[in-house]
Amino acid sequence: MSELDAIKIKYSPNISFVINSRAKARLGLCKKTGNGYVIEIAEILLDERTDEKHGLKNTIIHELLHTCRGCMKHTGKWAELAAKVNAAYGYSIKRTSKRDDGTIPPGFLAPAKYIIKCRGCQAEITRIKRSPLVDYPQNYRCAKCGGKLERIK
Repeated sequence: MSELDAIKIKYSPNISFVINSRAKARLGLCKKTGNGYVIEIAEILLDERTDEKHGLKNTIIHELLHTCRGCMKHTGKWAELAAKVNAAYGYSIKRTSKRDDGTIPPGFLAPAKYIIKCRGCQAEITRIKRSPLVDYPQNYRCAKCGGKLERIK
């Protein structure tokens, strides 16, 4: 919070933090509750083997930015503020993180149960839980190239 204060980013004064021991796929979550916000942080980020700057701090600041006025989505003002924080402190705050970006040590994350592959660029999309994408990949297109998708696992 002091880092955001230093670069004059105003976040909500009414925030509570919760450690989520059940989160398997996400590192953080910000929920609006009445007059304030609840920020959930995945317990895995507290492990000493997890990169503190790119894991815990990155996630906390990402979620704190959601408490700024007009910043619940990852576009517009939120994206501008994330870029400002990244420039000031060398973070890599972005909309989402990849499961294998090195933030979380190998073996900590639940293995993907489902793999969807693009027929065009060969990109792979992994999922832990069943979803419409897993069940009906033919109804979706690759975000990178627009190619057709197929479930391979």
